[in-house]
Amino acid sequence: MTKKMLVIPGGFVPYNDTVTLLVYKRLRSLDYDFDVLALKGKTDIGIAKELEKDINVRKFNISYLCDYDDCIAIQHPLKLLKSLYYMNKYIKEAVKMFDKNNYDELYTSSVPGITHLCGYAIKKKYPNVKWHASFSDPIKNSPYKKDPDLKKRNIFYRIAFTIGAFIYMNSLYEEVAIKNADDLIFICEEQKNFTLKQYDDGEAYRSKCKIEPLTYIPDWQMYKDLMNAPEVHNLPKQAVHLGRLYGLRKIDSFLLALKELKENDPLLSNKIIFHQYSEIQPYDLKKVKEFNLTDVFVVHSKVSYSESIKIMREADILVLFDTLLENEGIQPYLPSKIVEYQLLRKPILGICGENSPSYRILSEEDGNYVGCTKNKIIENILNLIKV
Repeated sequence: MTKKMLVIPGGFVPYNDTVTLLVYKRLRSLDYDFDVLALKGKTDIGIAKELEKDINVRKFNISYLCDYDDCIAIQHPLKLLKSLYYMNKYIKEAVKMFDKNNYDELYTSSVPGITHLCGYAIKKKYPNVKWHASFSDPIKNSPYKKDPDLKKRNIFYRIAFTIGAFIYMNSLYEEVAIKNADDLIFICEEQKNFTLKQYDDGEAYRSKCKIEPLTYIPDWQMYKDLMNAPEVHNLPKQAVHLGRLYGLRKIDSFLLALKELKENDPLLSNKIIFHQYSEIQPYDLKKVKEFNLTDVFVVHSKVSYSESIKIMREADILVLFDTLLENEGIQPYLPSKIVEYQLLRKPILGICGENSPSYRILSEEDGNYVGCTKNKIIENILNLIKV
């Protein structure tokens, strides 16, 4: 008899979100029937097309509570009361759903961490259910909460950030899962070790931890397109980064490196151009203009998942801006795009510190250029121009 699992993921496919895709990739091949209680996000056309051909999606019976942005209002701090209402409703509806069905197992996934509060409420009422809690980023003592750049922002931004952190990065979400879930699932060793280190009794939870690395779906055409990407030789070379630049994804050293390179070679844009797709902070845009880099660092709007695949296929170089920490402790963040980058087998410029999982992974492979100091970035870019 096929087992039944209740999945509480926050967003879910065909919504395009890092965690959303990760949950589907992990669960789709398991022999279960899945009921999913999700938050409704914008449909990604590329992912929707892949799902039409994916027979595994039939295992998932998806129902929606409300729009994602109504429940997780990090971009809309004035919706705080509405957000709290729907967060509470998410928990109540999850318990009701469990009450009506005889589920064998339960799966929650942060972020958004509110899913773990749903799991905790169910676990308290049904202590024998097996609860799998997945973690994509640390929440308790997250370095992003201590970003020193916050002091430079205006009071309204800081208020909005505080509200967003309360909704999105509340330590309670992680604590209840770490202490009460039966399985703790992490994407890399660094993330696991950082998380357990935040708890006085962290070692007591190590036995229920496991690593399930970031992955892809070989049958999906978008991943086949990555694996079969043609070799390109653009002039000037096209280097691309797809993803948000915010918080501790700092590009100061990178911009200083570009500035110095252009001062030494005014025709740098004839040799290489960097393209940023998605969010970039106003103070970084200001530096791009002040440093006279608008011809070598071009900013674009966010694109769909399928468009991002096309852009990466046509690029010469892939850029990874990693989370950079000032101290030498564990850097626990691993960008999901590293999987797509590896499938493409193109040179990767990794702006990574030596204490990060990205640095470890990229350094193990030939053809990558890794480091985060200005001089190392200059050296790497010059070598990439020659490739």
